[in-house]
Amino acid sequence: MTRSHPAPPHPGPAWPARTTAELLAGKPDPEAFSRLPRAPISVVLDDVRSLANVGLVFRLCDAVRAERLYLCGISGHPPYPTPEADPRLRHVQDRAVRQIAKTAVMAIPFVPWEHHPSALAVVHRLRATGYQMVGVEQAHGSVPYTTAGIYRPPLCLVLGHERAGLAPATLAEVDLRVEVPVYGMANSLNVAMALALVAYEVHRQHEGFGLAPL
Repeated sequence: MTRSHPAPPHPGPAWPARTTAELLAGKPDPEAFSRLPRAPISVVLDDVRSLANVGLVFRLCDAVRAERLYLCGISGHPPYPTPEADPRLRHVQDRAVRQIAKTAVMAIPFVPWEHHPSALAVVHRLRATGYQMVGVEQAHGSVPYTTAGIYRPPLCLVLGHERAGLAPATLAEVDLRVEVPVYGMANSLNVAMALALVAYEVHRQHEGFGLAPL
């Protein structure tokens, strides 16, 4: 039997990556974190069916310190803060939070979120309050997500069903359509991957909104 080599000791030159303990030491406590400013970016998920994708989006929204996450339609969501107000059966709530937490990796408590039956209603409400609505979708009229000067905060990134994409009615209501170019045979990236690229590009174009990395 082949014996695997032990990992080198760390920290040190042989293991230059920062350890989990080092990373955690630089984080504020949850109360202090709740008082920090947030990026003027919100996210709408319209009928995203995969709980794993929802968990990844929670993790990403925490990473970019997004303002709010709107989970709409059939998109899974954690239990409501008051479980009795959640219309889902308790075992459905428990399964949702277990599956989402697997990929969210402790991010759920640090992301303001809401659940709404209709993404279109959320899009209408946010547009009325001055948000630029950005559909992340391969659509007629989409522009590359790296196009300079296209993002006007406050803004909301809107993403749809993993196979069908954004519903036509929702896509018709966005102010801007952006897409991530694909150079291979697969049609598109995973919804969470696409959101990561676009959200960090928005941050890059606006110099991180003055937020200090943690």
